[in-house]
Amino acid sequence: MVRKTLLIILGILCFSTFISFLTDYSINLLGWVNSLFYCSLLLTIVGGAMLVIQGGFFNGMIRSSKRFFQKSNPVVRVLQDSEGTKEDIRPYSVSFTLTSPFLLAGSILLVFSILFSLVISF
Repeated sequence: MVRKTLLIILGILCFSTFISFLTDYSINLLGWVNSLFYCSLLLTIVGGAMLVIQGGFFNGMIRSSKRFFQKSNPVVRVLQDSEGTKEDIRPYSVSFTLTSPFLLAGSILLVFSILFSLVISF
């Protein structure tokens, strides 16, 4: 996990340098810190979304919508009644391998960019 986190940090540092160069056509410190902040914020949001999905937050909504569409389809309802079977609704589960490295790398770079911008401003 540490290796993945370090690779992500290195990638985001290079990507933010590239984005800073594309937006300003030169590399200055303020533009680089701003692009680093935006990239790390995006990385933290993606990691948080992966954590929410992995935790099963939307399982109830997915199960309810599947049940609704099964109940609203008359063919499926007649077949289930005639066969005597119950609804087979399995919970949705997914596991992401990059959840922790994304959250950790995004948080580290986010704090670093905030502290660095405070140092630059004084």
